[in-house]
Amino acid sequence: MTRLRPVFVCLGLVLTVAGGPAGILAAQSERTIYVSVMDSNGAPVGDMKPEEFSVKEDGQARTITKVERASEPIHYVIMVDTTPALSGAVNDLREGLKGFTSLLLSVEPKSQFSFVEFGGAAITVMDFTSEQAKIDSSVGKLMPKPSESVLNEALVDVAKKLAALPATTRKVIITINLEPSKESSNVLVRQVAEEVQKSGAIVWSVVLQEGTRRDANRENLLKGLTANTGGRWIVLQGPARTNLSNVLRTFAANTFSQYAVTYAADPAKPAKITDVTVSRAGVVPLAMKWSR
Repeated sequence: MTRLRPVFVCLGLVLTVAGGPAGILAAQSERTIYVSVMDSNGAPVGDMKPEEFSVKEDGQARTITKVERASEPIHYVIMVDTTPALSGAVNDLREGLKGFTSLLLSVEPKSQFSFVEFGGAAITVMDFTSEQAKIDSSVGKLMPKPSESVLNEALVDVAKKLAALPATTRKVIITINLEPSKESSNVLVRQVAEEVQKSGAIVWSVVLQEGTRRDANRENLLKGLTANTGGRWIVLQGPARTNLSNVLRTFAANTFSQYAVTYAADPAKPAKITDVTVSRAGVVPLAMKWSR
């Protein structure tokens, strides 16, 4: 194990965490990082060539030794805001989650899903399973509660659970937030960032927005987590909230279409920040930036 001092870029935090690289699997002098590549419409690009990828660690170019499609099954934790604002989006939520999970299971039957709600308390509604019947039943249990959001608390709990999984496990956190909503968690942003970083999870986030008022602290946290872990932060406002199913399908397509990019690293100099770029015009790579 190595001790690295990563920089949490978007949140402006300097974190010191013990462990191996987040989202990066160390094997002697090689590391593998998972990369999603999207076109201008957010759809996955499935025909990337090895020579189109470039990797830098702390600004130093690394030699890529292998690029292949990632094949390890993914553990997904879907976190749902069950505060009162969910009342107008329950049907869209349930339809979206059923479509999302069934699509992923049709591609990779070993995919695992867990549901966590964070209205009033962080509660695991469903532990990891690949059984569609259990998933559909649990989706029906997600409903609004007279409570305030505890997203930060829930993120820490989820991150700790994912950190306990084997290092080779691909891990994804998806948050579905409602705005406007009040955040009542006492957990600090710094602690959330540290725990998510240690977990090695990729964070994707979608906001269902009514009006224009939004919790700035929560927005900055989720923007930072998605940017630094290789996910995306998307807002669906007003009538666009009905597009939740399409957004979740986009998330699904990008997670199961990841590339495993293996490169030669310097084991004596653990990286603080990893940057992945591609030479092809009009496409965007999403990959873990920080190390832990």
